[in-house]
Formats: sequence, structure tokens, C-alpha cells
Amino acid sequence: MAIAKMKKLTLISFHEQKDQLLKSIQELQNLEVVDLHSTELGDLEISTNDVDQLQTTIKQRETQIDQIESAINFLQSHLPETSLLKKLRTEKQVFTLESLSAEVAKFSTKELVNHLLTKQIELEKIEERRQKLTEEEVFFEHWNKLSFSKKDVQNAKYITGSVGTVPQHIQNQYINQLKETDLLFVEEVYQNKDEHGVFISYDLKNEEEAQHILNECHFDDLTTNFVENPSVALKKLKHELAELQTTKEKIISKLEKMTTEEWQLMLADEYNKAVLEREKSKLLIIDEKHLFVMEGWLEEVEVQSVKQALNKSLNSHDYSVLVEEVREEDYDRVPTILKNNDLIAPFENVTEMYNLPKYNEIDPTPYLAPFYFVFFGMMVADLGYGLLLWLATFIGLKFLKFDPPMTKNLKFFHTLSYPTMIWGLIYGSFFGFELPFLLLSTTNDVITILILSVVFGLIQIFVALGINAYLKIRDGEISASIADGIGWIAILAGLIVLLLGSMIFNQALITQIGAAIAILGVLGILGASMAGSKNKGLGLGLGVYNLYGITSYIGDIVSYSRLMALGVSGASIALAFNMIISFIPPIGRFTIGVVLFIALHAVNIGLTMLSAYVHGARLIFVEFFGKFFEGGGKPFKPLKASEKYIVLKNNNEKYRDGGI
Repeated sequence: MAIAKMKKLTLISFHEQKDQLLKSIQELQNLEVVDLHSTELGDLEISTNDVDQLQTTIKQRETQIDQIESAINFLQSHLPETSLLKKLRTEKQVFTLESLSAEVAKFSTKELVNHLLTKQIELEKIEERRQKLTEEEVFFEHWNKLSFSKKDVQNAKYITGSVGTVPQHIQNQYINQLKETDLLFVEEVYQNKDEHGVFISYDLKNEEEAQHILNECHFDDLTTNFVENPSVALKKLKHELAELQTTKEKIISKLEKMTTEEWQLMLADEYNKAVLEREKSKLLIIDEKHLFVMEGWLEEVEVQSVKQALNKSLNSHDYSVLVEEVREEDYDRVPTILKNNDLIAPFENVTEMYNLPKYNEIDPTPYLAPFYFVFFGMMVADLGYGLLLWLATFIGLKFLKFDPPMTKNLKFFHTLSYPTMIWGLIYGSFFGFELPFLLLSTTNDVITILILSVVFGLIQIFVALGINAYLKIRDGEISASIADGIGWIAILAGLIVLLLGSMIFNQALITQIGAAIAILGVLGILGASMAGSKNKGLGLGLGVYNLYGITSYIGDIVSYSRLMALGVSGASIALAFNMIISFIPPIGRFTIGVVLFIALHAVNIGLTMLSAYVHGARLIFVEFFGKFFEGGGKPFKPLKASEKYIVLKNNNEKYRDGGI
């Protein structure tokens, strides 16, 4: 239960072996390639080989991937939708890089992508045309009763006409003004909330006066739109719309049957992403005329598997491997991998959410796990809620297929279902109903629960200070271990004994012993601060300032009251919901009452578990980690495949197990 021991691996080989070597490493997915240009080797007078060409290749590959993913998204939008349950129960197919490459070679990715993107463009053009025709259809629907085309008035000698709209106005001012003038003949064709559609005719000799009136009434002349009779134009529009719909349906019908093509695109996406990662890793390698040098980090236990893979793919005289211990100057560069047993591993989520430890730090996960385990259960504390959480995560882990991160989260919450059930039994709560047996009541034993919360908090603080003292002693910082750890343990322990002696046991001797221990802790902090500083006066001042931190410890201890508060509030809300349902008449309880029970408790479960998750993490991050843990470690990023649609063979087995 610690941070995995890492090794630095250096590979030297010929350029012609580079691709095969990178394939072998990528298939193992256990080596993180180091950027040698940022190390001391980068200062050597060795130029990278064809960097510009490599960057061009990377950009071309990225463009190809974008096109493939666009084609996938387009195709999936027209394929029959697969149910979520079926997706979750379908296991990903397993491929090696070689079998993946062979499968992709069976079809032309470029032709398939171009075909789909062409169909996408066709559908987009159809939709654009349909929208335009629909707008015209709406326009001519208004004028359908009018038998008119612009050629009817173009050759007239004495009169002319126009078709257009007049905006609506207060008391129909504009349309009435047009109708009341003797110069115009006005026929209203339609009216809506925005405008009046009108046909207007007038004598050509009065054209100037007529246009003046029309302008005053904001007449919008639409005559040029009437190339032909509205009814004829409408008929043609409907016919063209029907043809467009038929064409669209034919295209979509073909797309809906392209499940094989969808799978081919998925494989092409995986293949190209794998190639892209290998190409990107080449930018991290130092090249010279005939040879290249590659460096990477891997777990000590994986060294042999890498050597075996290289022996299988390359001749032993074609490469050279150097495996080195991690040096102290590499601590900030080496990635961190957490290694814990099956009980502790789910709680790595909490550590990773805060920050990974540096390589030379300790893994805090084994120390936080029991506290988070207890805290979460104490804040949810309901047997029914715990059983639901257990059942949901059990089904997910046993019968459904999730990606590794989601599987790890399910294991985390499955583990947390047990303390939830245990504390539910302690509090005697089952969906807010009181069980016939209980150890503590959330209504009658609130003070006892509060004391218990503070006790758990004090234990956690003592553990954190103890770890701090151990780390300082390990690093040879004896004075710091006393000033930041042992001294505070003595002060807090002394104050606890003092309070017990004076308030519980009423024994002066116990009180005096507690006071003596606390004073020794104070003197230890002051003495250690002075001993650890060249300027004794400054050291004393720092020691006094350090003692002022007692106020923060008081705040930390008070923070643990949330263990009581959330546990009691969740139980009280559940009880209140049950009381509300109990007020419903007996017949209603088995109809609307059941629905209310499920809905209300679903809300309470969500809020309670969210609060327990967040506040449990806060107690770990602030009150616990704040005493000894800094973090800042680098996550391990091996050369690997994306595995979005497939599983790559020889992948790290620790992520394979989806069971409980």
C-alpha cells in the first residue's frame, strides 16, 4: 500500500526500428515517454530528424481523425438508437495493434468518410432548399385566393396594378387611408396581426399621386414576386417539396442500415488515434544520423514485460536498453502511480481529487480510507439508503460494462454502502422509519452523537500529526517534527486529559497530569523552534506564532460537528417525509402515497449522499491533509490507445476487472 516504485528506461535503436518499437510499447501501455528535449540530453548538439515533416504528418492525421469523428457523429444521428441498457451490457471487442491494422485495411476509410460527408452535404442542401421553399409556400398561401401575375399589368395602357402589404396600425389607419382615396382601387386579400395583404390598381395618368399615397401608407410592393399565378406557384412549390422529402427519405433510409460502416469508422478512429499517439511520441525522442534515443518511466514490476516485448519484436542486436533507479533530482519529473489493495484502492478517488502525492511523498490513501469510510456512513446513516446504494452498484459492477474510471467510481460507492448500512443499524433508521433495535437515536442522543463526532475528529487529527512527525523524523528534521507534530500531539492530549480530569472524573491528579503534558508540549514547540533557527530570538518568535495555531485546531474540531449535523438532518427529513405521507387517508397511501414516498426519498437520498460525499472530502482535505500532505505529483500518462470503442490486448490487468 504505497506509491509504486518506478524505473527510468532508456532505449537506443536504429531509425528503421522506431515504428515497430513504439508499437510494442504502445500495446503494453505501461511506459510514459519522456520529452528528452527538456532534459540534459536536449542540450546536446543533436538535431531532430525531419521535425517539420513529422509535425505536418501529425496535423494531417489530426485532420483525418476530425473527419472520421464528424462522419461517425453524422451517421449515428441517423442510425436506430441503441438502448442505454444494451450499450452498458455490450462488452468491447479485444484487438491487438496488428489485428486492428489488418481490420482497418479491409476497407477504404477515405472513401467511406467522403461518401458520408457527401451525404451530409446533400442533406444540408436539401434542408436549406426546403426552408426556402417553405417560406415561399407560406407567402403564396396568403395570396392563394388572388388570380394575378406581374405580366397581367406590365403591358397595360391605361391602368396598372400592384400587389403588396400595408403594416397594421392603430385603428387600421393605413389600410383605411388607401381605401378612402378616390385615386386607388383597393382589394384586401388577407389580414393578420402584422399586415394587410392588398391588390391595388390605379389609372396610369395618376401614377405620381398614387405612388405618393402608397409611400405615405408604407406600402411594400411585392409585385415582382408574382411571376405566375399564386395557385400555380403554390402547386409547383408543393411538388418540389414532395420531391425533396422523397430524396431525403431515400438518403436517410440508406444511412439507417449502415451499422457495418459505423463499426468500420469506429475501428478507423481507434487506429488513427493510436498512430497519432505514436507520431506525437516521436517529437519527444532525440534523433541523430543513424540512431535515436528514447527515455521513459515505468513501474519496476513492468520492466521485464517491456524487455520481453522488445525481444519478440526486435533482434537483440538492433537495440540497447538501460534501466536506472529514480534519482533524487528526478522526483519532480517522475509520475506517481498509487498501488493499494482492493479494499483501499477505491479511496484513491479521494486522493486524486485533491492531488496526487509526489514520488518522494507517502500515499495518504491508506490513512484516509478508514476515516472517509466512517464519515460517509455516519452522515448518510440509513439502512434502506445503504441497501439501495449496495444494490445499484452491485448490479452495475456485476452485469454492466463500464470504462475503467466509471468502474472505479462504482467500486468506491459500493464500498461506501457498507458503512451506510452499519450506521443505519446503529441509528436504527430504515427509510426514516425507526427500527425496533438501535444503539443511538438521532432524536434523543444528539449530544452523544456530537461527542462521538468530535472523538472521531480528534483521532483523525492525532493520526495526521503523527504522520507529520514521522515524515519529519524520516527526513532528519527532528526540530520540525517536534514543532509541527509531537508538540501539538502533547498539547491536545494534555488538554483532553485536563478536561476529563476536571469535568468527568473530577480528579485533581488527572487534571494536573493533563496540564503538565500540555505545558511540556508548549515548551517542546518553543524549544524546537529555537533549536531549528540560527537566530534564537527569531526562533522563539516563530514558536510563539506557531502556538497561536491552537485557534485553528479549535476550528478543526468544531468542523467535525457536521458528522452529527448531516446524519441527524438526513434522518429528520426522512422522518418528516414519512409523517407527511401518514397524513394521507389509507386508500391514498397505496396510490399517490407510494409515488410521494419514492419521489421524496429519492430527493433526500440525492441530497444526503451528495452532502456526505462533499463534506467527507472537505474533512479529509482541510482537517487531515492540511497537517502533513502537500501533493503536486504527476499522473502517469503512458503511450497507449484511446480504447473508446475497443479494448487493446495486453492492457494493464488491474483495469480489466469489472467485478466486485
